[in-house]
Amino acid sequence: MKRVLFLSFFLLALSVASNAQNEHEKYDEPVVIYSHQLFGGFHFHTNGYGGTFSLGWFKGARNVRLASIDVLFMKHEKETRSWNPIYQDARSYIYGKVNNLYIVRPGFGMKKMITDKLRRSGVSVGYTWEIGPCLGFTKPVYLEVIYTDPLTDNQYLVSEKFDPDLHFSDNIFGRSSGLKGFGELGFEPGLFAKFSLNFEYSDLKDRLKGIETGVAVDAFSRRVPIMSEQILAEGQVEKARNHQLFLTFYINLFFGKKYNKE
Repeated sequence: MKRVLFLSFFLLALSVASNAQNEHEKYDEPVVIYSHQLFGGFHFHTNGYGGTFSLGWFKGARNVRLASIDVLFMKHEKETRSWNPIYQDARSYIYGKVNNLYIVRPGFGMKKMITDKLRRSGVSVGYTWEIGPCLGFTKPVYLEVIYTDPLTDNQYLVSEKFDPDLHFSDNIFGRSSGLKGFGELGFEPGLFAKFSLNFEYSDLKDRLKGIETGVAVDAFSRRVPIMSEQILAEGQVEKARNHQLFLTFYINLFFGKKYNKE
């Protein structure tokens, strides 16, 4: 993921450099002043993925005030996908994972344009900062566990919440339905902050299309229980634990429009 981020910076820097040339391709349409922006897109970060949506109000020609919301899935870096080696139709699962973590970030901030787009095929460059509450929701992980009937010796499956004292690689068939556990959501409050560079390259003045790449920090009031601490300790990996602070690098692929509110 980090290589993708660096490559994006490099390629977009080349685009900006080429934008300074070929002045004969400048816009020849009349200048239109817009009051609002509306855009959203797909969010890919070093620990997961999600979606983002933003509403912006122009404060001058180069500044946009933002209200946004991100909805993200956050993984633990020690997650490893496993399969039951005996059953070919078994579903994969993450051994030791006790909760899925979903994050909702309602935030506000500012976007500032550094360089404008001089021609239709050019790139405008800017930066954005945002802060706000970080609302974490944990959903228990359920697994299909293998049991044997002592009378008939027949095997059957039971969907159970993962327990490191009861469930092991030899009696786990696979993961349960992804909908299992939504009635048992836990809440983890926190705060977030993020900073990014954005590159917009739509060839229409009233449309937005581009890439945003940056860094985000999510800080919670306690360590969020994604993995079993017992399983992490058994792995004897130095500093392998659940986290209170998540530092991620991300890329947003966004699209939207500019408009004047009537």
